Amino acid sequence: MGLIDHAKCPPGRRGWQSAIRARPELQAIYNRVVGQQRLALVNPSEVVLLRDAKGSLIDYRDTRDIDRMRRRIERFNEAIMGGDIDMEMVAPLARIFNRDMTRGGRFYAMGASWQNVKSEARKSLTIGGENVAELDYCTLHPAILYAEAGATMPRDCYDLPGWPRKLVKVAMLTLINAPTKQKARLSIAHNALMADHAVLGSQEALRKASQLIEDIKRLHKPIAHAFHSDAGARLMSIDAAMAEVVMNIMLSQGIVVLPVHDSFLVPASKADKLEAAMIEAAHRAGYYALQVSAK
Repeated sequence: MGLIDHAKCPPGRRGWQSAIRARPELQAIYNRVVGQQRLALVNPSEVVLLRDAKGSLIDYRDTRDIDRMRRRIERFNEAIMGGDIDMEMVAPLARIFNRDMTRGGRFYAMGASWQNVKSEARKSLTIGGENVAELDYCTLHPAILYAEAGATMPRDCYDLPGWPRKLVKVAMLTLINAPTKQKARLSIAHNALMADHAVLGSQEALRKASQLIEDIKRLHKPIAHAFHSDAGARLMSIDAAMAEVVMNIMLSQGIVVLPVHDSFLVPASKADKLEAAMIEAAHRAGYYALQVSAK
């Protein structure tokens, strides 16, 4: 009927999901039916989700800690849904864990939201009628690994002679998250950023991916043990716990904050308070060298 925009991702687009959004014509129909009243946002039936290795939801046993977590998420959602945020970008949060409750646990907006658009598009978002500021932790996962290793991190983790910085960044984050070297190699060889160097997925691309992996390991020898070891799920658990601290601190000051995993959105006038909260969260976790910057 032409009433929605449908971004349908073809097979092979790893990490991307299809999505739909109401077109202005559908919004106009809605407004005629409900008389211009604001859409009512509804919390998900469950805000603590556990997925198996294939991404399917699985059941888990409730505990007091999980119930407390659930209540904290519901408080965050109350603040978000009452925060006078652009309607087309607001959605309730849930925490999603992978395989068990020690892996992952990041906050995900359940629906089309500020998390589903690029950082440039997020700049048009308003909270309480005020433009937003977005601050993030610089190179968060590499910084955590270097802190755990007791080593000094390079000034720029992704500066590797002979390779484009964007490709190095993608490859390094792939190495941190991949469970095996072969899966990391295949993922890098099929990444669109490799297209300037070889035909994606070709033997040449696989060869170059192997070379890039070895170059990254030499540059980051102190943390090379963490590469292709499935460390990403553990690191996500750490950054999710830090995100919860940030959100609790801001909520205690009556400030609505929108998480994007390692970055956060707040009204621009509250950026200094957000920076202080992020630094405090890092210190509470024992990561004193973590730095915060504006996106």
